[in-house]
Amino acid sequence: MLNILRYALYPATISGGLYLAYVLLYQQQQPLFSIMIPLALAFALVGVMERILPYRPKWNISQNDIATDTAYIGLNLALREVGNVVFKLGLIALVAPLGLNSNGLGWWPGDWHPLIQLCLALVVFDFFEYWFHRASHAYGFLWRFHAIHHSPKRLYFFNAARFHFIDWMVLTAIEVVILFAMGADPRIIALAVVFIQTHGLFQHSNIDVKLGFLNWIFSGPELHRWHHSKLIKESDTNFGNNVIVWDIIFGTYFLPKDRQVGVLGLINPDFPQTYWGQLKAAFARERIDKPADFYERETEYLAQLEADNKAEQAALQN
Repeated sequence: MLNILRYALYPATISGGLYLAYVLLYQQQQPLFSIMIPLALAFALVGVMERILPYRPKWNISQNDIATDTAYIGLNLALREVGNVVFKLGLIALVAPLGLNSNGLGWWPGDWHPLIQLCLALVVFDFFEYWFHRASHAYGFLWRFHAIHHSPKRLYFFNAARFHFIDWMVLTAIEVVILFAMGADPRIIALAVVFIQTHGLFQHSNIDVKLGFLNWIFSGPELHRWHHSKLIKESDTNFGNNVIVWDIIFGTYFLPKDRQVGVLGLINPDFPQTYWGQLKAAFARERIDKPADFYERETEYLAQLEADNKAEQAALQN
């Protein structure tokens, strides 16, 4: 039964949440209500399942990170709602002089079935998110903000929202404004939000789920754990936030079959772990996402990192 649960939990929760949101949205309910009900149910379910079917039991033990992650959830959810309104108003102001109507550029296939439109939406905006995410790992001025998301030393559903607010708002712009500009129905955008948030809970959850062939479609937890590896050669993979198709096409897909992910987090042991400390770190004059002397002692740091990861792998096998 547990093995069936491992394979069924992710698709059943995603499908159930989307179906509930679809019914509510197309019965003329308020979009916010239609979004929050399935998300609240998913939040509760994932939290319970982490205790019943943990991927790694020690990840269920607090590392003095719950207060920090709670702050990220509160602020980023508030900013997301404000940001959606601001970006939409800004876009309307931008396109109004061009004489465009409420359907934006009119490029969206609004006569397709809502489920097909949702699939198209995920593939379209994830293309742009893929390259932004990849750039965030490659360029220092972007990594300053994105490093916060890689600061946790464990994965559990509460740190799915650990993003610097600037990083979060860029992702919100990509997810919402692109679809809005192309003329997607707001209900399709709402369905996309339900998928994104529910999927994100699973991505960071400490649940021993198995996706099987779905690992070739979605960027689920089995793939995303490797993206949080402390080893740079492993974390610079699986950049897709929702679907994994762009990683497959551009050669960054990574899912070893012979081992589990090892140590997580950033190389710098002194990276701030408090909410305000992390927000300020992105604007610090000096680079604090790596040890200050990293480039002087790079070989030593990387050797220690490999040793820590081998020790973690050995502990997992015992």
